[in-house]
Amino acid sequence: MKINDVIARADELRLNALSDEQKYTWVYELECSVCEMMGKACPQKAFPKDIELSMPEEHADVYVKYLAAKIDYYNGEMSLYANDMAIYNEAMDAARAWYIRNKRSVPGSKWKVW
Repeated sequence: MKINDVIARADELRLNALSDEQKYTWVYELECSVCEMMGKACPQKAFPKDIELSMPEEHADVYVKYLAAKIDYYNGEMSLYANDMAIYNEAMDAARAWYIRNKRSVPGSKWKVW
């Protein structure tokens, strides 16, 4: 998923008057957290808005859920924000668990058979 896609999907879900630049910044912050989880370097802030984000497609909705929550928070919709954050946290936990199961190598876990 690309940043432009995330912003467009979040805008469909939540009416807002926030600038695309602000929404871009929030997605960038989440992307840095995802990169840290994956052991990758965070991209420079000036990276193009049409690059692929790091989260695989089956878990890319975490970006949209996070952005929807941020929009609700800054619109003063606290009950929606609380619900959105619960949904985002659940999606991020699932993505993190998927990553740990499938991608991350565990140091020192090599078995030797004698």
